[in-house]
Amino acid sequence: MHNGRSRTISVTRGFSMIELVIVIAIIGIIAGIAVPRMSRASDTARQNTLVGSLARIQSAIDRYTAEHGGLSPGHEPGGSVVGSSSTFVARLLERSADDGTVAPGGLFGPYLRTMPKNPYNGMRTVRVGGAAAGANTHGWRYDPGSQTIHSDHAAGSIVDGGVLEIDGDIGGMDVGGVGVGGVDIGGVGGMVPID
Repeated sequence: MHNGRSRTISVTRGFSMIELVIVIAIIGIIAGIAVPRMSRASDTARQNTLVGSLARIQSAIDRYTAEHGGLSPGHEPGGSVVGSSSTFVARLLERSADDGTVAPGGLFGPYLRTMPKNPYNGMRTVRVGGAAAGANTHGWRYDPGSQTIHSDHAAGSIVDGGVLEIDGDIGGMDVGGVGVGGVDIGGVGGMVPID
């Protein structure tokens, strides 16, 4: 008997197990390719930030030294090493007189707006002299003997006469020295552009 109502059965088809496995495998392959590339990009960005920060600080030190008749921000007028890292930083961030005295009406400076943050340990502080770079106690280490700035994170680095040398392991790479226009990465051979 037919009561006037018709019944229609709708069949909805879902994904089969094989289709789901294939999609998951494709997503896994894409993730396996993309994640290491993003990790390398992050390491490269951090390394480039370090190189730029070191060059900027060293340039400020060199300009200060030139304008103060050979007196670096890490030395007192008599030639003794500055006893306070805050004096060193103030000489780069504030105006100073020709003898290096920090003074609002000074003729020279400022050479930096702020002290850059070390991208490896997140610190902005400067240690003048003391233990070799790499102690990881400050963001930066100033060597009063060579008048160069170093990164104080575990790998260490130095800018000297316009050439940056990064020693140690940065971002999983054994890094040699950075010269004008490139980074010489130990074991790879050749220069890698840092632009």
